[in-house]
Amino acid sequence: MLVFFIHGVATKDAGYSKKLEALLKEEFIKKDQSLPLFYASFWGNILKQTGQIWNWVHQDLQDLERNYPQVDVQDVFRYQAFRQDFISEFFGDILTYFNTERGRKIRELIAQGLGDLIRTSPQDDELHIITHSLGSVILWDILFSQEFKSGDPAYEIRSMINLPNSPEDRRKTYVKSITTMGAPVLFFNMMLNISQDKIRVLTDQYKTRPLRWVNIIHSSDIIAYPLKASLNVQSLTNFFFRDKYIWADANIPEKGARVFGQTPAAMALGVADAHGYYWRSRGTARLIAANLLGDSKAIDSTRLDTD
Repeated sequence: MLVFFIHGVATKDAGYSKKLEALLKEEFIKKDQSLPLFYASFWGNILKQTGQIWNWVHQDLQDLERNYPQVDVQDVFRYQAFRQDFISEFFGDILTYFNTERGRKIRELIAQGLGDLIRTSPQDDELHIITHSLGSVILWDILFSQEFKSGDPAYEIRSMINLPNSPEDRRKTYVKSITTMGAPVLFFNMMLNISQDKIRVLTDQYKTRPLRWVNIIHSSDIIAYPLKASLNVQSLTNFFFRDKYIWADANIPEKGARVFGQTPAAMALGVADAHGYYWRSRGTARLIAANLLGDSKAIDSTRLDTD
């Protein structure tokens, strides 16, 4: 069993998946199952322009301070650390991927990683893909978009992800399950405009066992949205799809603000941690393990009101 991760925005550590991998191993050991082979692809070092943007911002704020020395610049332009650490990184990564040259480079790094994983264990014929945040959009784009130019790494990735009923060598790897976490696909598809017909082409290839897709949404993650209605799942054959919710607070400050009815403050305190919550969540690990093992009953029965 091969498990391939694609990370999302603001990921600077190539070891981003280690905590979740450890939790998944615990789930597999409890179920007396052989451990998967994990591979975390990494594209977070692709050059972004957010550094230059913040140089300009700081220059403008210095000018403001010189011109109005009586003004508290930190109060005039609030939440600078949050803006720089999350907001600008979020939009910076999105714009980096949709830049023609850099988006291609990101897909190239993903293709290299996937090839390395498959070559490492050529006897494994099933691949499971786990994505987070923008990584879910990248996978969506790679699987379904028709806008790539000839020779784009997306085609190399597609050639490695063989369908289960391909007339080619049946020992080749094929995608058995997909797990998306904190996915903003619902909104990005307004731009990518992937039609349901393209999804049907994929799911129709799964004749004996359905393609499994679990979409995990944390209660406080304002980036994550359900997909079932937009996919019109009931009209697709050979497709097991579930939106699953993690009903939890992202951190103690968010919980405290919610207890006292301070909803805007709670959102501000929880949004960044909620978006990264999946990587350290036992509830997420239980759901993903069930998806990897094809345990549909466990997926449907798993409750995530406590984590």
